[in-house]
Amino acid sequence: MSDLNNLAHPYANALFDLAKANNSIEQWLKTLSNIKQISEVNGFHELISHPKISLDDITQTILQGLDNKNQEVVNFLELLAKNNRLLVLPFIFDLFDELVKQDKNMASAIIQSAFAMSEEEKNQFETILSKKFNKKINATIEINPELIGGIKVLVDNTVIDASIKGSLEKMAIQLTQ
Repeated sequence: MSDLNNLAHPYANALFDLAKANNSIEQWLKTLSNIKQISEVNGFHELISHPKISLDDITQTILQGLDNKNQEVVNFLELLAKNNRLLVLPFIFDLFDELVKQDKNMASAIIQSAFAMSEEEKNQFETILSKKFNKKINATIEINPELIGGIKVLVDNTVIDASIKGSLEKMAIQLTQ
């Protein structure tokens, strides 16, 4: 999977540069999101690797599921098909989305909590995290009863574990040393 992610980087970077130059970032985000959804449908991998199905047919099939079928999108899909890179489609969206967030000084966070959290509590955590990371943070809440209590926050590559489970695990490590 990391190989596909690496292969997707130049495409995501080039698309981001194009979208930024053409002031079409939001349009490309939507299009790439739709393409990712299409590419994650069961059987997509078999479809694109089937020897009897042409790359043009695959490209046309993807285009049928899109609202935006402008020439840039067609060229993009044809380039990927020609270079045998259709498998990297979901990774291109993820990388493009990250580039957009970096450009807007934004980040996504996952807040895991043992219990449900109100919208007000979520907003408070977003404000605290925004100050800590010096970025606009958009958080999603996940209920994880295994935490016992407290929260665990994931922002970019950073994990903040303020859960009871995390504290108990740290204590167990200290006791065994």
